[in-house]
Amino acid sequence: MEEIVAERLIPFCNHEIGFVYGKKGCDYIREKATAFRHLATHETGLLILTDFCDTKLECVTKALQLYVYDRLPSPPKTFLFRFAVNELESWLLADRKKLAEFLGISIAKMPLKPECEPNPKQTLVNLARHSKKKRIREGIAPPQGHHAEVGPDYTNLMKEFILRHWDIENASRFAPSLARCIYHLREISSN
Repeated sequence: MEEIVAERLIPFCNHEIGFVYGKKGCDYIREKATAFRHLATHETGLLILTDFCDTKLECVTKALQLYVYDRLPSPPKTFLFRFAVNELESWLLADRKKLAEFLGISIAKMPLKPECEPNPKQTLVNLARHSKKKRIREGIAPPQGHHAEVGPDYTNLMKEFILRHWDIENASRFAPSLARCIYHLREISSN
């Protein structure tokens, strides 16, 4: 889903979308960070977006050091490596109003500090279990007794939410890592 979020964030921050790569994971990104460096030039930026929880580290500063600065001491300003804290789902949960409407639940059930949720994806799935909408309940949450982490239509429904409903500006008020990502993306366009 990182690529779908990036497809929304980049134009939101007044940039054009070029190529979008995805579905390789955090370890792949760490291994290839220096190889990605050549994609960021003075004219062309590069946004690398991944879940912080996958690093298994205790702070974002250490993760950035390990993933970027140890391998690439002076990356250009157009090389943006951002972590969604703790997971990308925390950025979606941060838009409390729109996500509550989409899920068909009371906004009172939405977490106030989504980046403090230990497992934002599980939080989202658990919220969907209480939905008034059958499509949401059965699509996002796995059937009782199944070992799947998410329901059969989780990705498609989250993509629908991101593309049609997600209020990035509102979400950035409740997700500091999203606000930082937006700040750095906008900083590129002002240089």
